[in-house]
Amino acid sequence: MKWKTVTAIFLLVVLYLVMGAVVFRSLEQPHESAQRLAILSQKLEFLSRHSCVNQSQLEELVKQVVSAIRSGVDPAGTLTNHSSLWDLSSAFFFSGTVITTIGFGNTSPHTEGGRIFCIVYALLGIPLFGFLLAGVGDQLGTIFGKGIDKVEKMFVHGEISQTKIRVISTLLFILFGCLLFVALPAAIFKHIEGWSALESIYFVVITLTTIGFGDFVAGGSEIDYLDYYKPVVWFWILVGLAYFAAILSMIGYWLKVISKRTKEEVGEIRAHAAEWTANVSAEFKETRRRVSIEIHDKFQRAASIKRKLSSELGFSPTPELALPRRTTSVNFNDERDKNEKEIGLHGATTPVSKNGGLVMNGLDLERGDISIIEHLK
Repeated sequence: MKWKTVTAIFLLVVLYLVMGAVVFRSLEQPHESAQRLAILSQKLEFLSRHSCVNQSQLEELVKQVVSAIRSGVDPAGTLTNHSSLWDLSSAFFFSGTVITTIGFGNTSPHTEGGRIFCIVYALLGIPLFGFLLAGVGDQLGTIFGKGIDKVEKMFVHGEISQTKIRVISTLLFILFGCLLFVALPAAIFKHIEGWSALESIYFVVITLTTIGFGDFVAGGSEIDYLDYYKPVVWFWILVGLAYFAAILSMIGYWLKVISKRTKEEVGEIRAHAAEWTANVSAEFKETRRRVSIEIHDKFQRAASIKRKLSSELGFSPTPELALPRRTTSVNFNDERDKNEKEIGLHGATTPVSKNGGLVMNGLDLERGDISIIEHLK
């Protein structure tokens, strides 16, 4: 990829980031300010109602609550019946979020040993999961490819073009995948977690795109989940990531094809433009040559007629009307005596014609040379 292309893509990404920043700020900053004012008013109201608690004690309690939330502990309730965030199913789910690079953030190691092990575990597990994801994606692509071929065979007997058949089959593939990996899981999460439809779809898309904010996490509510609930969720994440990887790969392939076709079309346009320019230039040169030949022929015919009339009438042609191409000086020294005798006999008023040239009265016959204009085609 050329540097100009990289620079153009970089500028496009920066522009996209700026646009996202502006939109998110306009949507989320008012909510943030409202929450800040709300918690401040609640703290002031609490201090006014409980005079035995001062502000420093309240702030200390708030810090402990925030620290507990960051550690993955929900401080609400009596904390007696709360399930552990590090039981086997929860730890399995956390390990899955590490090697899938989702990283919800609601659970994280807080001991030095846990953090060191997490580093080594991620460095070894992420490439391993990448191989697994590639294999699953390849198998999914094969399965859906066979399905697409069957769909294409259903339409191939009609009068639909191959391009339309390919587009229809691809759209059906995407629609079926969205129903299987997005719509159905969203409905299940809505039923189990008690989320709204928007929150469920939001969690599914954010998870399968490996963004993983952690504001919504399956199995993170105060509900008595089944022991295999979180492992099943992780296996759904595995297959869903493979599906989304296949979709993104397909989009990338389409973009390459479109880019290649665009380059080919631009090349064809340039070739047609060059051919048209060459044809116009050649036509212009040919037209100019024909016009030049026609004008020259007309002048030649006019000069020939003029010369013939002048010979017949005995007048010298006007120089302005003649179109000379070559001037030749001819010496008549050998015939000067003969001409002088003729002039002496007939007088100085009789013109003498020699080889198409005219010797008129008033010419200097002592020189012995006469300029004769020869008109050549």
